[in-house]
Parts: sequence; C-alpha cells; structure tokens
Amino acid sequence: MTTRFTDDLMEQGLTQKILTLVSHIDLNNEFDKLQRERGLGSEKHRKEVSDLIKECRQSLAESLFVWTCQSPLSKDDTLILISYLEKVTVEADGSLDGVNLSLLMALLYCFDVSFLEQGAEDREDLMHRLPLLAERQYIATIHTRLQESQPWKLPGLQATVRLAWALTLRGISQFSDVTALAEFTEADEAMAELAIADYVFLFLTESVVASENFYQEEFYIRKIHNLVTDFLALMPMKVKQLRNRADEDARMIHMSIQMGNDPPISLRRDLEHLMLLIAELYRKDPFNLELAHEYWCPSEPLQTSTIMGSYLGVAHQRPPQRQVVLSKFVRQMGDLLPSTIYIPYLKMLRGLASGPQCAHYCFSLLKVNGSSHAENIQGAGGSPVSWEHFFHSLMLYHEHLRKDLPSADSVQYRHLPLRGITQKEQDGLIAFLQLTTVIVNWSENARLALCEHPQWTPVVVILGLLQCSIPPILKAELLETLTAFGRSPEIAASLWQSLEYTQILQTVRSPGQRQAIGIEVELNEIESRCEEYPLTRAFCRLISTLVESSFPANLGAGLRPPGFDPYLQFLRDSVFLRFRTRAYRRAAEKVIVVINTSMLTFTSERRLGLSNDLTC
Repeated sequence: MTTRFTDDLMEQGLTQKILTLVSHIDLNNEFDKLQRERGLGSEKHRKEVSDLIKECRQSLAESLFVWTCQSPLSKDDTLILISYLEKVTVEADGSLDGVNLSLLMALLYCFDVSFLEQGAEDREDLMHRLPLLAERQYIATIHTRLQESQPWKLPGLQATVRLAWALTLRGISQFSDVTALAEFTEADEAMAELAIADYVFLFLTESVVASENFYQEEFYIRKIHNLVTDFLALMPMKVKQLRNRADEDARMIHMSIQMGNDPPISLRRDLEHLMLLIAELYRKDPFNLELAHEYWCPSEPLQTSTIMGSYLGVAHQRPPQRQVVLSKFVRQMGDLLPSTIYIPYLKMLRGLASGPQCAHYCFSLLKVNGSSHAENIQGAGGSPVSWEHFFHSLMLYHEHLRKDLPSADSVQYRHLPLRGITQKEQDGLIAFLQLTTVIVNWSENARLALCEHPQWTPVVVILGLLQCSIPPILKAELLETLTAFGRSPEIAASLWQSLEYTQILQTVRSPGQRQAIGIEVELNEIESRCEEYPLTRAFCRLISTLVESSFPANLGAGLRPPGFDPYLQFLRDSVFLRFRTRAYRRAAEKVIVVINTSMLTFTSERRLGLSNDLTC
C-alpha cells in the first residue's frame, strides 16, 4: 500500500513540484516578505528562521535523493532533474551547497547499473524494472540531451554527469542482451572524453568532495567511490591515455626548462587531477567504510570476508578482477614516475593508506619499491617512491645542511634561509613526510619496522634535520612525523631523551650563552612575524602524544632538575599566556593554538600529577 501511494505521488509530478519549490524558495526573498509583514524579531529569531528555510530546501532535495537511491526516476523526471542542474551555481568557496549536492547524487543514482552485476540470478527481472532499460527511448533521449554542445552554467557539473553517463553506457555494454543499444554504448569513450575535456576530476575534487555535506552521507561517498573505480576498471585505455599524455607533457616541460623557456600554458593536468581526487576522497573515512581497501590486492589471500561499510552490516565480497585492476593502477602509476606527477602520486598514496590494512599494504609497496627487483625496473637509482630512496634523501639533506649549522649566538638561525633545498624539493619532502605520517599513524608494525631498520634510522635523521636551518613549515611536518612515531610507548621513551639531547626546546642553558635557541626563538621571531604557527602547533601535538604514550620520571636528570617543568613553562608562558598579544593571519589558528595548549596542560596535570593554573 505504501509503495502504491508513493508511486502515485511520483506519477502526479512530485519530482517537478519538489524542484519547483527548491528553485522558488529563496532565503533573501523570504526574509523580504517577513520584513514587510514585521515577522522578524531578534538576531536569534532571524537565525532560527534562516535555518528553518535552509532545512526546508535541504529536506526537499534529500527526499528526491532518497527516492532515487531506491527507485530510479522515469525518463521524463530524469530530464526535469537535468534541466534543473543545468542552471546550478556553486558557493563562494567553489563547492556545491547541500541542496545541489543531493540533487546531483540523485541523478547519479538514476544512472546506476552496478547492482545488475551483483544480482546475476534475478538480473532479467531487475532489468525490466529499471527505467533506464525498460522505458523506450530513455537511453536515446538522455544520450542526445547530454551530447548537446550547449554548456551548463557549471561546465564541471555537466562533465560529472557526462562521465557518469559514459560509465553507465560502458556498464550496459557488458551485458549480452542489450545488443540493440550498440549505437549508444559504442559512444561511451567519446562521452568520457567530453567529460575529461571539461576538467571533471578537478570539479569533483573542488566542488563535490570539498562540499560541507559530502562526508555527512554514506551514500554520497559510495557513489563517488563507484564513479572513480568504475572509470579505472571499465576504461583502462582512457586511463592509459591520461598517463601517456602526462609523460609527454613532462618531456615538454623538461625541454622547455633546458632551453630556458617557460613551460607551455596549454598543458593539461588530467592525471594529476585524478590522483588528487583519489587523495581527497579517501583522506577521511567517517563511517569506517574502508573503501580504499579495494585498491590493494594482498599477495596472501584474506582469511575473512571484509565488511564494506555500515549498510545493514552485510558482508560484500569485492570482485577479485576489479580489485586486481585497481591495485595494478596504483602500482603502474608509480613506475617510471615523471616529476610532474610525483607529488600528486604521493598524495594519492596518502589517501589510499588511510586505515589499518591499507597502511600495511602501502608500507609493503614502498618497501618492495626499494628492493633490488624494483631497482632493475626503475634503473640504477631505484624507485623514487620507496622507503630506501626517501630516507637516503633525508640523510643526504642532513649531511649537507648540518655542515652549516648556526651557533647558539648566530642571528642567521632566526632567518632560516632555505639552504640546499629548493622549493620543489621541499614540496616533495613534505608530501612524503605526510604519507609517512599517515602510514605510521595507522600501522604499529610499520612504525616499529621503520624505527628498527639499521640503515634508515628515521627518528635520528628527523631530529638532526630539526636542528638545521630549514623553514618552519618543513620542521612542522618533521614534528608531525615524529608525533606519529611517538604513539608507541617504547619509541616515545627514547624520543623524550632525544629531545633533551638535541634541545629542540631549550631546557638547559650553557654557561656564557647570550641568546636562546630552539623552538622558542622561532615562535617569537619567525612565526610571530609571519603570523602563522605551524611549528608551534606541531610541537604541542608531539608533546601531547609523548605525555600520553610514555613519560620517564627522570627526564633531564644529570643536566637539570628532572621533570616536565621546562616544557610546561614554555607551553604556559610562551604560548598560552601570550596568545592574545600575537597576530594571526587566520583567526581559526588562534583558536587551535589555545585549545591545543590548554588541553595539553590539563593532560599533563592528569598524567604527571602537576598543578597548573592557566587562568588569564
């Protein structure tokens, strides 16, 4: 009875009514009407009315989205939805608002045919109930509409819909009983090319995944995951074209630099945009879906079926062939990697390493890349995406930079020129440090294996670099990596002693020393001048993690009165109590600094039995 009732509503034009209301309900117009009728009160009342109007529009859009997830729209309703999306614009930050994001997802679910692959037994029945295949002229009409050259207000949104349609056509072509649609299914490559030409991957990153509402709905994440993985699995030749184009562009850039010319401005960055989309999509996993696991194909068989997400808690076996293709994509993109996509590739790995199992597989990939077999493939230097290459590079930078270590009295220390590291090298180091941080955060085995390696000694090298003249942003990333290592108590205990020895925070003043050294100088004379405090925030997180993991009772014994007092005094007197007197380029950073230091001091009080008064 319920199904009959809702079907009747849809047949009576509910889709048109919903989209009309969404279009006509405008916050400014509604406020003008209320203002004329004196229906607005205090600021609190205005805020409540504003939230109510926004909630009405959002509820209307979500009702259509929820319907399409369960029952795709008819041909006419789909055309109405496309007509609405043609006129959509983005917010000031370039992202889609919650309403338009819901309606985009509704259309993408109308094109979804992936469930036909899963239900092989009742596929015939499902195909007869799917409007896309059951209604005459559905595919022809939608295909013609999306092929039109007239641009939408948002070309990226048009590109997203075109890509989804191209993948739908490719999915349909896999079925043997749809030969009558060959005229359209053979046009999938051309439709995908139109989407790529309008920077579809860049739009998905900046306007869809970056939307405030994206990570609040599990089915949004699943849909974009399916869109990306379908493209990689169903259109391997298109992916290969993107890689070939990236290689050719890298050669052109290299030739231009050698000839002293600027790189051509017409070069496309489609593969880079695809990698950055993957990086952002899997960077967060609020529902613990572990969708990134599909990109890793373990060498040993998994003993248990994995639970993909929270939807009914049903165990879904991932298609083996699909997983192999995605894993092959991850590995092959790192082979003979051109410098132009080195950083995007590292960022992609960082996104795909989010999760315990994913971090383990990514750790293994970087380990294998540094083996003798990988060196034979990559050439004499080995793969640049490997632990061997990364830690060897860190050691070389340390060897070079420590020759020019400033003295305690040197004014040069306060300006931190970028000696020996170019901006491009710094960006690469930061990208690899961030990847290392994610892997070490998620995998304790990786954490211990890296620390115990006799040649790499990451903690020692990182602490050495922290004493060199490098920019605060790079030092901050080094501290973030140390923080990840410090999550293991056995590593944290040795880290405390190393901090005392290196005097990253000066806890012992040498006789005759006229000036302070370490992070306090950088806070007062470098970060304060720049009005940004990445190093201070990273140091607070490091100390907080070390206090939680392990704290030696005799810290500093033999050099000074043992205990936590020097660290507490720095956090309290130099950071917390002076936060109001400093300028901040971003107001949000001021709040972060206050929260970090106050939470850390209370943590130290609880863990170490200290008495702290932070009232100011």
